Amino acid sequence: MGGLSRAIFGRGELPERCIIYAGAYLPKKEGAVRGLFESWGKTKGNWIKYAYAKNAKKEILVIFNVYGGALLLEVLHILKEGDIRRIFFIGSMYAKALQIGTLVIPCSAMDKAGLVMVDDPGKIVTKPLATSFEEIKGALEGKGMPYVQGKIASVPCVFHGIDHVKEFIDKSEDVLGVEAEVSTFYHFTRKLGLKGYVLLYVSDNRRYSIMSEAKQVREVKRRALRSATQVALVILN
Repeated sequence: MGGLSRAIFGRGELPERCIIYAGAYLPKKEGAVRGLFESWGKTKGNWIKYAYAKNAKKEILVIFNVYGGALLLEVLHILKEGDIRRIFFIGSMYAKALQIGTLVIPCSAMDKAGLVMVDDPGKIVTKPLATSFEEIKGALEGKGMPYVQGKIASVPCVFHGIDHVKEFIDKSEDVLGVEAEVSTFYHFTRKLGLKGYVLLYVSDNRRYSIMSEAKQVREVKRRALRSATQVALVILN
């Protein structure tokens, strides 16, 4: 045990706790959150970027640059092999109606990305552990942070323009929006016996694209990322 985790993360035995930041790695993203930790080691890695940080004197493996269900699934297996037990996933999503920066707890994620259905044919809807869901709600409410809970859909990370997927999302009034990893995370953390948590923030909507350079949009997303991280640290302590 530990060979894969040692090759990727420099250690055979990993800390019990982990935070995964989904999406492309940007130094500004790291800069927005590292000050929330008591200490932060050197950020390493080639494709996957990672660092060992501490909060409340407890070590946490922090991972960046996890984009799409396939890469996430590989990372989850490596974390399991390294004896990680609890993983907090922070991601961003496109929302059909919510404002930029809104914090979202997915109460279910429809698997339009395909990895869940490959593993369990016919399974379409994935859900969080009830205990994890309630812990996130409690932490948000304890900090007085507004949030939305609802259904989302996970789509392929490199084929966002699939017509029948887009049509499904547009016609499903109860689907808040889309991202690329949550259905995979919900399904496979359960299967691997990991305690998983998910908190998303809205990064783009019908008014602002994911590439928007508007100063107010960048600042709102930065605050949302920091808020989600604060919640993760409360729960993982």
